[in-house]
Amino acid sequence: MSNKIDKLRDFPGYGGKRPLLYIPPERLFLDPQNPRLPLEAQGKDETKIKESLRKSYLDELAHSMAKNGYFDEEPLVAIPKDLPDEFLEQTYDELKDNKQYSDLLLNPTTEFIVVEGNRRLCTVKLLLSGEVSSYPQIDDGIRIDLGSLPVIIYPKRKDVIAYLGVRHIIGVKKWDAYAKARYIASMKENFGLTIDEIQNSVGDTSNSARKTYVCYRLIEVIENEYEFYDTSKAKDNFSYLMLALGQGSVKDFLGLPKQWSNIDFENFISPDKIENAFYLFSWLFGEGKEKPKVVEESRDITGKLTSVLRDASATIYLKEFRVLEEAYERCGGESMLLIKFLKRANRDLGRSLPLVEKYYNEEVEIQIQETERLIETINKIKK
Repeated sequence: MSNKIDKLRDFPGYGGKRPLLYIPPERLFLDPQNPRLPLEAQGKDETKIKESLRKSYLDELAHSMAKNGYFDEEPLVAIPKDLPDEFLEQTYDELKDNKQYSDLLLNPTTEFIVVEGNRRLCTVKLLLSGEVSSYPQIDDGIRIDLGSLPVIIYPKRKDVIAYLGVRHIIGVKKWDAYAKARYIASMKENFGLTIDEIQNSVGDTSNSARKTYVCYRLIEVIENEYEFYDTSKAKDNFSYLMLALGQGSVKDFLGLPKQWSNIDFENFISPDKIENAFYLFSWLFGEGKEKPKVVEESRDITGKLTSVLRDASATIYLKEFRVLEEAYERCGGESMLLIKFLKRANRDLGRSLPLVEKYYNEEVEIQIQETERLIETINKIKK
């Protein structure tokens, strides 16, 4: 413990390093803007955020900390909770040699918001409080260890953008698809960064940030235009929406440019295409129990839906009847559909030939007569 207190007195963050201090958990607060939080916990108080994080399987983490303490090799990342105005416009390089800023960080009353490591911080708080009965009780040594946590300090949230982006968008600890989208939207809308700046800051060479942001905005459009529609499934299965918008025929269906580099974020979808966007959401995620989704798995998007949307008549059929397989059969026009039907009928008849003699009965005779009637009708149509 004394070693950690010594480190608190010493300020080792000059040079190229960010300040790393040891701070008691009661001065560390969970982040209400954490992209991984569900919508109902976004912007809420510490209690609500803690309740939400408890649902994200902290049990293993709790048992590990109760046995091993906190591993200093994984410091938290935080920003001052209420940074005085005099520091807001200064860069990190300016602040690192600023004695008033150093004094602020070392002041035992200064509080911080943890922007990276919320699950770890939440686990520490729950273990120390003992409020979760299923968590193990901690001994005095572990309690002392958890009473002072390693924290890397950044001055402002904007300064952490590159680190969090690299870690969770292209790095080894990736967020789920919707959390990434929420973070990209936050960088663009709250900090005024362009998509190019975001991609450059996190090293995104695949141009995926544009598509991610458009998918995020498309959910907002549906929420605004169709207030009755529950978009929670779209958020939970955000990767489906990403996959769909990566297909050329889906882009055409929504009126999006073929190249993401040509997207106009202010007017990315025209008013006359919003209804098509709602159809897409309905097919991918359903409309409650009355209208279940028609796309069952991801390969249905690339293998069938894309083909349907290239064919006007097949698209109309899918809109009206909501049966993807039948709409897919109509791709290529009704003449191709007729050929498909006849091929299928001939194939099934051929398979039945060896069974007719073996299992012939009255019911089989009725079906044979029905087949003969249909063939007779086809012959009349031919003439």
